[in-house]
Amino acid sequence: MNLTPRQSQIVLLLAQGHTADQCAEALHRSVATVQRHILLAKERLQARNTTHLVALSVAQKLIHLMIVCTLLISGINPDALTARHRPPARTQTRVSTSRNVSRRDVGSVYV
Repeated sequence: MNLTPRQSQIVLLLAQGHTADQCAEALHRSVATVQRHILLAKERLQARNTTHLVALSVAQKLIHLMIVCTLLISGINPDALTARHRPPARTQTRVSTSRNVSRRDVGSVYV
């Protein structure tokens, strides 16, 4: 039986060693949603646990072992997990006090 695209994506992240929390953060989903996808994937493949789920997925060629190995060795994430890099909690916005700013290179005036 096949997995849904989202379940396959989560299983691939699990195969790379990510936790459900990290998967949720990377995919911008709640932890409960990711855990539900994992549970449904386990039921579809009749896996006993998460490790067994990943092993069955590789064995049934639902995720490709070469891709997993390459990503683990190189440290590259297929979805470019940019969610790990959080912006600073506080940012300062500087506002110009002058109302008219002229740019001499193009001769336009901004109000």
